[in-house]
Amino acid sequence: MGFCYNDGCLNGAEQRCSNCKIATYCSPVCQREAWSTHKRECEMNRILREHQGKEEAKPVEKPPTTHCTGCNVEYDGDEGYAALCEDCGYSACESCVSHHSRGSCYCLESNFGHRYCTMTPQWYHMSSRTGKSYVGDRHPNDPWILEGNPNSFEEKARECGNCGEKTKCLKAEYL
Repeated sequence: MGFCYNDGCLNGAEQRCSNCKIATYCSPVCQREAWSTHKRECEMNRILREHQGKEEAKPVEKPPTTHCTGCNVEYDGDEGYAALCEDCGYSACESCVSHHSRGSCYCLESNFGHRYCTMTPQWYHMSSRTGKSYVGDRHPNDPWILEGNPNSFEEKARECGNCGEKTKCLKAEYL
């Protein structure tokens, strides 16, 4: 988990402070010894953790469709966006949409409605809002993977954790 918060103790720490959930200690003895230092930051850490949890729980507002979400260029009256994700509201102008990656919308499990689980793994499969990469199941229909590497898929078909389709998914070492 980490190192003990008690100054001078280099032991691994498995116990967390029950109030702030940030400070870690190797033993109750070290926790008592460090309390005089930790108590100044403990309450503030708890308040920040609770505030962050509330912020993360709020629904994310969809961006306006009058401007490109990627570069903020205002759309003409005649021509609007080149791509719009119906799920997150991300809109992209022609310059921000490439034929291969189509940019990256805010969705974590898809890109402009195309689920990552059906695509060959790529480094840019992520949410552009959070920067978190997609780490779920994959069952691409890529002929190179299907024919050139048949052992890369699990032996039995199962339900995909992303789209729910019952199929053979890639083994973890190929993700």
